Amino acid sequence: MPDRAELGKRIKSIRDNRHLTLKSIESSAGISATHISEIERGKTSPTLGALIRVARALGKDPAYFLEEEELGDVSLVTLENRLRESVPGGVGTMERLTTCIPGGRMQAISITLAPGKSHRRQPHTHFGNEAAFILAGRVRFFYRDETIEVEEGDAIHYHAGEPHGYENASKREAATMIWISTVRDFD
Repeated sequence: MPDRAELGKRIKSIRDNRHLTLKSIESSAGISATHISEIERGKTSPTLGALIRVARALGKDPAYFLEEEELGDVSLVTLENRLRESVPGGVGTMERLTTCIPGGRMQAISITLAPGKSHRRQPHTHFGNEAAFILAGRVRFFYRDETIEVEEGDAIHYHAGEPHGYENASKREAATMIWISTVRDFD
């Protein structure tokens, strides 16, 4: 989380860029203009509740103000700057198709699994949703007690709060998919 001064600068910068007055934020957030001014000048830190109300008044996700580094609203990853990494355990490769966005609310990755290999075979759960579009090969997904085979051109979506996992369904060919993960809002 950024320090008080950095947090205040971010709030003031967005307020100025959107041509909003302290009074308009006071009205929208239900927090005094004096208190907002103190936050912007780094004199005090807002409570979590106050930060959420100020963020909403500014039209920003509260996570934007909690990220260590200030992140942009747009993620652009060109073909030239995409990095190829090994999937943990050496079972394939992945390329991140999105950079970080505030709160890590969404990420897209191209994953290629070697024949017969699994990256997330063991059922696991977490907040959010996942979706995959199969570009080549076949991928076997495990969701709750179901096994679902998805092949080239198919897409799958599921709630990640339920036990799930996946593996390459072929022992002879690689499988490639675009995998997207999102985090749900708890408004």
